[in-house]
Amino acid sequence: MFDPEDYEPGHESERTDGKGWAGERTGSGKEPKSVFLRMQQEGGEEAPPAQSEDYMNFIVKYNPNVLGPADFPSGERFQVINDLYAVIYEPLERNPDFEISSYSYNSIPKCYTCMDAEAVSASGAARLHDHPYLKLRGRGTAVAIIDSGIDYRNPLFRDGNGSRILCIWDQTIPGGASELASFGRVFTKAEIDAALESENPLEAVPSVDVGGHGTMLAGAAAGNTVSEDGFSGAAPEAMLIVVRLKPAKKYLREFYLLPQDAEVFQEDDIMMAVSFAIRCAQMHGVPLSVCLGVGTNQGAHQGCSPLSQYLAFAAGFSQNAFSIAAGNEGAARHHYQGVFNESEPENIVDLRVGEDTYGFTMEFWGYPPEVYTVSLQSPTGEELEVSTSLRSGTQNLSFVFVETRVQVNYVLMERYSGNTLIYFRFRNPAPGIWRLKISGRDRKNSRYHIWLPARGMISPETYFLESSPYNTVTSPGDAAEAMTAAAYRHRDDSLYLESSRGFTPNGAVKPNFAAPGVDIRVPLPGGGYGEASGSSLAAAQAAGITALLFEWAIVRGNEPYFSGISVKNFLQRSARREENLTYPNREWGYGRLDLYRAFELLT
Repeated sequence: MFDPEDYEPGHESERTDGKGWAGERTGSGKEPKSVFLRMQQEGGEEAPPAQSEDYMNFIVKYNPNVLGPADFPSGERFQVINDLYAVIYEPLERNPDFEISSYSYNSIPKCYTCMDAEAVSASGAARLHDHPYLKLRGRGTAVAIIDSGIDYRNPLFRDGNGSRILCIWDQTIPGGASELASFGRVFTKAEIDAALESENPLEAVPSVDVGGHGTMLAGAAAGNTVSEDGFSGAAPEAMLIVVRLKPAKKYLREFYLLPQDAEVFQEDDIMMAVSFAIRCAQMHGVPLSVCLGVGTNQGAHQGCSPLSQYLAFAAGFSQNAFSIAAGNEGAARHHYQGVFNESEPENIVDLRVGEDTYGFTMEFWGYPPEVYTVSLQSPTGEELEVSTSLRSGTQNLSFVFVETRVQVNYVLMERYSGNTLIYFRFRNPAPGIWRLKISGRDRKNSRYHIWLPARGMISPETYFLESSPYNTVTSPGDAAEAMTAAAYRHRDDSLYLESSRGFTPNGAVKPNFAAPGVDIRVPLPGGGYGEASGSSLAAAQAAGITALLFEWAIVRGNEPYFSGISVKNFLQRSARREENLTYPNREWGYGRLDLYRAFELLT
């Protein structure tokens, strides 16, 4: 079994310019041709491994290893994402007993789910649309929506020149690999315009947004101004780049014990979508504001995941910025924070499990140098201890009086974070109160966190009895240099109850600020409007506002090298703050987003 953490493929044909696919926006030569595109051109298999259920995906660090190239079995599929990461596709049949102990934790793609016109005024954007001198509306910029797709037929996304969508990459459609994408289908603005002129647009461009989440985000970020409907996106003249993410593969859904009806996407697909958006914007010569309205509770919540690190890396380059949902975990009761010391040597953690629960995962993250001891007690009182010695294998905890089987992996030092990870997989858990008993070897103010999966990925009847609303910002909202938006109600300036709260466990300020995200008017697939709430809509507002800032800074030449880090610092400094609160704040970050105030401060 290979170790996919540090991999140098040793095949220069994979990278014709020595760079990754999502490098610096200034460009560095010809983009590498997809290995899967070559396979199709040479008469290879029709469905690339990225879409095939017969292949497993592993995220690898694409950099030289001091021991030389890794010795991979022949025929491995390899796909570059950027200078940092690539994806290995390995036949599922080679891994019939897939488990976390066989690989490093971060190489297995995590699963993410959606984080669900007056608002434009609250964020200060509307005052800039019609300002007598500024007139900022996002012209000359692009907003990327990486989500469930878009209803491209909606008039909100058209102007006098046809569609405002530069391209759509639909990862769900078989075949059609191109230089821009190794799988799925890419539709250009010309193809979308031609489809809109036809009698049946979906015959020409068969990309749809079934759930409507992506369409809502696109409308909030960059929908047209429609005065008679009282609607406007934050950047109504920005172009759009859209990626419809394909559903997570079956083997991952089964490994993470996700509900069958859960709408989830996998990490490597999101990373490739970000890379695609960056390259598409570069081809069109426009600055890019990316909106990510998805999140997960998997990981250490310290910005260590491959996706979070990739976003932090890309935000440092000029003309790229990333707005990410903080998550809707504030009141979900999916987080437990514990500490024990000499006076309190053991903690008791009660976990309620609902009826008819097929299974779920749970992650315990502790901090060095403590060595943690954990035992698990079933609702019938039977108690089993988690071994700290079986670090290279999976422990199977089998209970006599309940049919539940719990698989546990004890990782003393997880490679990316350096923290202790105890990974639980509950199969057919008996309903009732499960109890964890936690102690440590040194017991000197030892902290730890436990997270259940995010909303939509676990039954709402499963939660901690004594939970904490803090440290609940979902990943990739923990990405260091990206902008993470909490949600608030713009009508009374109150924080959205469900909005995730900071900070990160290592003390990083997340969220960065709050944006309108409650009862937001949004477009619906097929036409018409509705109302929606969630931090993903706050992220969409932030993405649109970023496009306005890019128009002023880059398109108009006031700050030609504005980066995502520049935007983040600009918006944090100008956020509105209350006199009776201390900032940065665990709920509000640096305050409420207000772009108009940013320009006031410039004067």
